[in-house]
Amino acid sequence: MDELKEQGNSAFKQSKYQLAIQYYSQAIETISSDLDKLKVDSTIVSSDAENLIQFKELIRSNDCLHKCLNNRSQSNLKLGNFQEAINDASKVLLAIPDDTKALYRRSLALKELDRLEESLKDAKRILIIDPKNKESISLIQSLSKLIQDKADEQKSTRSQVSKMFETAKTANGENRLNALNNLIVLSREDSGCNEILSIDGINKLIEIKNSHSNDEVTLAVTRILASICKNSFKRAKLVFNQLQADLIASLISHEKESISTASSLIVQNMIYSLTDLENKRKTKKQINQSYEFSKEVQEYIDEIFRNVIMLIMDPKCSGYGRDNCIDLCLKFVDRAQGCGWTSRFIVFGIPKLLRVASTIPELNMPNSLPLTEHTKMHVSCCLSAVYDDIFSDTERETYQETVNKFIKDLCERENDKYAKLKAIACIGVILQGPFDVGNNVIMQQNLLNLMLDLADSDDPIQEKIAVEAVVYSASKKDKATGILSEGIDILKKLYNSKNNAIKVRALVGLCKLASCRGSDASVKLLADGSTEKLEHACRKILCSSMDFDNKKWACDGLAYLSLDADVKHILIQDHASIKELFELAKKDDKNILFSIASILCNLSNANPAKKPSEEMMKLAEYAKHHIPEENEKDKEFYFKQRRQTLIDLGIANALTLMTKHDSESCKELIASIYLVMAEEIENRGKLVAAGAGKALIPLSSTGTDLGKTRAAQALAKIAISINPELAFPGQRVLEVVRPLIKLLHPEKTALENFESLLALTNLAGVNDSVRKRIVKEQGISNIEHYMFDEHEDLRRAATECLCNMAQNEDVLFVYEKPDNDRIKLLVLYCGEEDDIKLNLAASGALAQLSENSEKICQRILEVKSFIPIFKQAACVSDVELQFRIFYILDNIVSKNTNFLTQIVNSELMDVVVALSRLDVEKERVKVKNLACGIVKSALENELIKPTMASFSNENQSD
Repeated sequence: MDELKEQGNSAFKQSKYQLAIQYYSQAIETISSDLDKLKVDSTIVSSDAENLIQFKELIRSNDCLHKCLNNRSQSNLKLGNFQEAINDASKVLLAIPDDTKALYRRSLALKELDRLEESLKDAKRILIIDPKNKESISLIQSLSKLIQDKADEQKSTRSQVSKMFETAKTANGENRLNALNNLIVLSREDSGCNEILSIDGINKLIEIKNSHSNDEVTLAVTRILASICKNSFKRAKLVFNQLQADLIASLISHEKESISTASSLIVQNMIYSLTDLENKRKTKKQINQSYEFSKEVQEYIDEIFRNVIMLIMDPKCSGYGRDNCIDLCLKFVDRAQGCGWTSRFIVFGIPKLLRVASTIPELNMPNSLPLTEHTKMHVSCCLSAVYDDIFSDTERETYQETVNKFIKDLCERENDKYAKLKAIACIGVILQGPFDVGNNVIMQQNLLNLMLDLADSDDPIQEKIAVEAVVYSASKKDKATGILSEGIDILKKLYNSKNNAIKVRALVGLCKLASCRGSDASVKLLADGSTEKLEHACRKILCSSMDFDNKKWACDGLAYLSLDADVKHILIQDHASIKELFELAKKDDKNILFSIASILCNLSNANPAKKPSEEMMKLAEYAKHHIPEENEKDKEFYFKQRRQTLIDLGIANALTLMTKHDSESCKELIASIYLVMAEEIENRGKLVAAGAGKALIPLSSTGTDLGKTRAAQALAKIAISINPELAFPGQRVLEVVRPLIKLLHPEKTALENFESLLALTNLAGVNDSVRKRIVKEQGISNIEHYMFDEHEDLRRAATECLCNMAQNEDVLFVYEKPDNDRIKLLVLYCGEEDDIKLNLAASGALAQLSENSEKICQRILEVKSFIPIFKQAACVSDVELQFRIFYILDNIVSKNTNFLTQIVNSELMDVVVALSRLDVEKERVKVKNLACGIVKSALENELIKPTMASFSNENQSD
């Protein structure tokens, strides 16, 4: 224990604070394994009274423990770990209340956390114990000034808030708006929010809003209220109780989009503040379990959801308000990351979403719900989110029955001539969300014939809605052929419609049918040349249509057609169409972004079809099964050309814009495209210049497993060939570590493992902050795993990575631990035959580890094969390896005389002496200098005679 404490003290004196913490922690763990579990703050006393007494006695009676806690507190203070510093100092003070060192350190840490009153209390306590303590006098003066400044600032804030309210109430026009905008700025700080509330600001804001029917005033008031709700349970509760549901509903229902959106932010901030969801999401739990909330909080959640759900169905609510309400449900309804309202939402919310889905604005019916062009997509996403959050068969059946009943009731409604059309409109929305639910309804209620009948009705509205449903119902390949082949004649007829909206939807239906063969060149569902004609029609609409909706459908058609290699070959030559796709990528529309991602993925062969093995081919041939044929234009020569064309046309910028999409499947496509684009080294600079480094990090942490893996591998490729400080500037160089570590997993491919190791090697050479992050992410154990791998490239890459990591004090601490073979493995690798790169990496790691650690030198000498391996390595022709070997030997002999004696008494000394006598070429002079230095040390310690070494100053080289 005392030895560990002294090692910690030594590390502290060398400013190696993290290493010092590790030594102190090890000493504390040796004395009491439970002490670190006790969390004590300056204002908190453990509720476990029995353990508290036990720990007090232990700290009082054990001087080593007392000092280790105090010193660890100081080390944490140096590193900026202020809460940890408070924790350790408080443990000391529980046992020894008059410990001035602990009081001073806790006071400093409290000051840094802006807990000034508590800090001053500790500082004054020091002065009572030691009236002449200069440090505490200086600290008290500093704290008194800070507290006074804070009070002055609060007073100033109070004055500003009062002045702004007075101006907003009495002034007119621009002066009133300026005052309200100033209040928005003040409300972003806790002090400003508190001052607003202290003068009954919520009611005053409501009065200002009601007395001035001005949209700009209403927007400003709404933004202030949203800020007040943020990050405070108390304030959110106050706003909830004072605003009342009717006022919030009227604000969300506002016709102006900005006011409605700002009002929904009030509700969003309320939910976050009342539930503490942002912190709860950081804790681990089963995905099918809801977070636990207090009874009071649960009542607030229930009230909010009930009001939001009612607004979805309110005809007075604007389209923007409806979108915002649906989005609030989407964000917070699930049990995985939200408020756990899924079960109740199936019963109370789903019917209301279906009512919105069945609304047809073109009919202009009385009491029809106002919708925006995005409302139905919001509904689809919400329906899908709720369905994906279901984990029991009972809930799934209830969901399906709710949908079935709604559609059945519509189809059987006799007093509404548009009821069946509404049912099909609703089906179209469902099919874009939980597809299986919509498909089950179609099958159970035999709605396919109704869809085809309506599509052939010669009524533009009916045709448009029905053909949409037909197209969406064929979204899955196994369903597309059967559904579309029954309606192909109708689709061809509608494709000739003069109504462009109908024409383009029919076109997409035909495109889906044409794409059913996928990449199999032998399948022909349409006549020769039909696919190319459809592709040409889609490109024409894409480039010439002024209607965004038509462009969106054209992209959807191309997404299916571009599975065909012949279409890829034609499309990539039309640079105008490709550039138009890149322009559309700037739009904030989820549907079109997914279609564009699909097209680019197909063009670049980012998701190549898996080729069957020769055995499977022979088996299929024998069984007379269909064998897919690869199109000539899907071969490497062609897809590499397409990729280069995409790079030249600016795909890098388009991909960066597209990463805003929150769909997991879309993120996977984008990550796949990034990966294949980064395969060519010369393209990586263009990707980085367009922001790939920033875009890929979130892609590597959210989405599907495949998407995250591909994004991480793309990051690895970039980090291998481009300076990490340029590719990932600032904090980003630390953020890239985690996804790379995740590639070091046995389930990942050898190539993914290898590229991750190379990337981490480059990152580890940046600075010690990066090396610390690699250690923190459990990188050392993962890297070491591949040092034992059978594959020589993986083994070498892992050792090279460790070589760069060896500069870190945490790694040194790990390798100094007894009872492991880490050092032995590195020594063995120094002598590995026919692998000079592995020899260099292992010797480089040992050179750095042995430079600052006597323990490492001892471990090296304890390896039985050390002498023969180093004797052989010391004679190699490779100058760099020879230099590293002698550098290690120099480190060993410089640590103590005993180590020097062991080297002198070994066969190694013959090689050292021999080299010190030789005339060597210029590049080997540095090696000879080290050899001469070892001989000189042996002479000075009288371990060898001058005649043996024939050593003189003349032998030394400059």
